[in-house]
Amino acid sequence: MNTEMGLAHGGVPYETKKGKRRMMFAKYSDCKGKDLTEKMPDLAYRYSHNTTSFEERLKAKVCEVCGCTDSDSYEIHHVNKVKNLKGKADWEKVMLAKRRKTIVVCHKCHMRIHHGTKTE
Repeated sequence: MNTEMGLAHGGVPYETKKGKRRMMFAKYSDCKGKDLTEKMPDLAYRYSHNTTSFEERLKAKVCEVCGCTDSDSYEIHHVNKVKNLKGKADWEKVMLAKRRKTIVVCHKCHMRIHHGTKTE
């Protein structure tokens, strides 16, 4: 086994300012003597089908800027950091109020955000 890659001891090695560390993905000693064959598929299903607030907001099909619900498509607008927003545009005010880096917008609002075009 290759100890350089972390395979002999488990986990993945990485560097920090304080030195070398190892990210462990599973603690196999906790699994000794336990039959996990029944529980593993249940856990995999539960975590693979969990919806996030991001998905729920997109499925709601409501523009978080203009409030329209009849758009053909809804898109996500993303910024790198909320603290860099000035709060001058309507969409910036929404993001600042929600304290989120993403907002769900209709296609018209998304074009207005990126290209400065007017909505009808």
